[in-house]
Amino acid sequence: MAQQEAMTLKRFQEKFHSEDACREHLFQIRWPNGFCCPKCEHDAFYYLERRKLYQCTRCKHQASVTAGTIMHKSHTPLLIWFWAIFLVAHDKRGVSAVFLFA
Repeated sequence: MAQQEAMTLKRFQEKFHSEDACREHLFQIRWPNGFCCPKCEHDAFYYLERRKLYQCTRCKHQASVTAGTIMHKSHTPLLIWFWAIFLVAHDKRGVSAVFLFA
């Protein structure tokens, strides 16, 4: 099995440079084989840009990449969440909320 490359600050910034990049990463984690409706298991969807949701073309169920995560129903941008997770995971001392949102 190939060893995964360490996530350096430079690599993190390149990979997660925007909200869309973060959302795409979560999409790939949630649906690694492509979208699958959690309700009816259909594979076709529309992306609802204004609400940032994926809507099944068959049953119209709306799914979010953040559902069931700590980011669910949060108004904090994904980019901030990703930075917080990166910093907490890479700093021995931890990171305060004041630091993250200052």
